[in-house]
Amino acid sequence: MSESSSVYVVDDDPAMRDSLKWLLESVDFQVHVFESATSFLEEYGGQRPACLVLDVRMPGMSGLDLQDELVRRGITIPMIMISAHGDVPVAVRALKTGAIDFIEKPFSDQLLLDRVRQALHNDQQASETDEVKETIRARKASLTPREKEVMELVVAGNPNKSVASHLGLSQKTVEIHRARVMSKMSAGSLAELVRDCLMLK
Repeated sequence: MSESSSVYVVDDDPAMRDSLKWLLESVDFQVHVFESATSFLEEYGGQRPACLVLDVRMPGMSGLDLQDELVRRGITIPMIMISAHGDVPVAVRALKTGAIDFIEKPFSDQLLLDRVRQALHNDQQASETDEVKETIRARKASLTPREKEVMELVVAGNPNKSVASHLGLSQKTVEIHRARVMSKMSAGSLAELVRDCLMLK
């Protein structure tokens, strides 16, 4: 969790930006600093794994406003809110909207590094899960409408005989469709097929 991991720092305080940049670069993170939420939105391209460290209160678009805008745009990135003005309502709102942590200034270097590492670890796992889901979706899209019907019934726990009766097909035809489904979905077993389908729920 180092060179390929990006940490974005958004803070209107130059001294805080420089301090955070130095700290995070000292442990080999790629650090990108921004003086405003607007400048971050203009440059962020969705790189992952990544983490956003931002100040709650900034001129113009605040940290909470940026958080709302990211949600509106469907952008998922772990956020760590920092503020000298941290109060319970602000923290609760930030956490409810998706921030994974809320740290009050002053804070220890180790605390911030620990939280950033955890955020990046979480994002790495989420990113890998998203890639797996996309692969499964692409496989499912390759199925014919009839194969999808067979798959849904099989995954629901129906034996071939019941599937055949439900669809008005012969059991042999169902077996052929089922074999094609397993092949196209790259599923080595029924359990694997069920697991893959559940991931798309």
